[in-house]
Amino acid sequence: MKGLTNTRLVVLVVFILILTILVKLNSGKGPEPFEKQDPNEIIIKPINQDLEIKMYDHRKGQLVTMALEDYLVGVIAGEMPASYELEALKAQAVAARTRTISQMKSFGGRGCDKAQGADICSSYAHCQEWVSKETMEKNWASDYEKYLSRVQEAVYSTRGEVMTYQGEPIEVFYYSTSNGKTEDAGEVFSHSLPYYQVVESTGEEDAPRFYDSVSFSNKEFAKIFEKNYKTKLDPNKLASQVKIRSYTESGRVKTISLAGVTLKSTDFRMMYGLNSTDFTLEFGKDSVTIKTKGFGHGVGMSQVGADRMAKRGSDYKQILKHYYRGVSIGSYQ
Repeated sequence: MKGLTNTRLVVLVVFILILTILVKLNSGKGPEPFEKQDPNEIIIKPINQDLEIKMYDHRKGQLVTMALEDYLVGVIAGEMPASYELEALKAQAVAARTRTISQMKSFGGRGCDKAQGADICSSYAHCQEWVSKETMEKNWASDYEKYLSRVQEAVYSTRGEVMTYQGEPIEVFYYSTSNGKTEDAGEVFSHSLPYYQVVESTGEEDAPRFYDSVSFSNKEFAKIFEKNYKTKLDPNKLASQVKIRSYTESGRVKTISLAGVTLKSTDFRMMYGLNSTDFTLEFGKDSVTIKTKGFGHGVGMSQVGADRMAKRGSDYKQILKHYYRGVSIGSYQ
C-alpha cells in the first residue's frame, strides 16, 4: 500500500510540473480573435460570457457571431458621433439594444432577411449601422482611444437595458436631426404606435444638416417625376402643376400633387433625394429649388436633439422617455 501511495504521489508531481510548463509556454498569448466555422461564418470570441448575436456583415458578406454588448459598441460608433455628450451616447446605446433585442430570433423577433440565420445586419439602410474597430481607428485617427473609451462606457454602463411598453420591447426608430418636432410613426411607416407622439425637439438649428437645399433644372425635375409615374409634367408650368396639399401635425408635408397625381411626402422625398419631408419649393424661371429642415424620417429620438438635451442636463433615461412616450426602462434578462 505504501509503495502504491508513493507511485501516485510521483505521478501527481509530474502532472503538476507538466501543467506548469504548459501554462508558461502559453503565457502572453490571448485567444485568437476569430474562429473559422465555415467559409461564410466567423465567430468573434466575446470579451466575457454574454448573450450572443448573429450579424450579417454586408461589407464582407459574412455572418458573424459576437457578444451583444460588443456588437453594440460597433453600432454606437457607426450611428452617433462619439464626440456627443455621454448621456446622449447612453441613450443611443439603450435605443440600439432595444432595436436589436426586438429583432433577435431568440427573443421571437423576425431576424434579418439579408442572410440565413442572421438576427441583424450591419447596414443602416436595412437594420443598424455597425463598424469594425479597424474602421473606428480610421475614422477617429488620433482620437481613437478616447472615443472608443467613451463609446464602451456608454454601452457597458447601460448593459442589458432596453425600453419596453406594456412589458414588450418597443419597435425602435431614431434619426439624425429633427425639424424642431418629432413625427407620428403612422405618417412615415405602415402604422402608428402609442409611444411615438409629436413632441418638441429644440435647439437643433445649429446642426450641420438642419437646413439644406437642392436644385433641379425644370427639365430634370419633370424627367424624374415622369420616369417614376409615367405622367407628363410641363417644364414651363411647374409652379401651377406642383402643389403641397396637406401637412402633418409636426409641420412636415403630408401630401403633394404633381400634374394631378397625389403623392405621400415620403415618396416625394425618396424620389428627389431630400433630407426630410419638411420642405418648401421655390420655382425659378429655369429651375426648382427645394429647401428642407431636419435630416431623417423624424420618428423617435433625434440624435442631435438627444445631444442638446444632454448638454442642458438631462440624463439618458430622461432623454429616452421624452422621445419614446410611456416606456419603461429595464433589463431584458
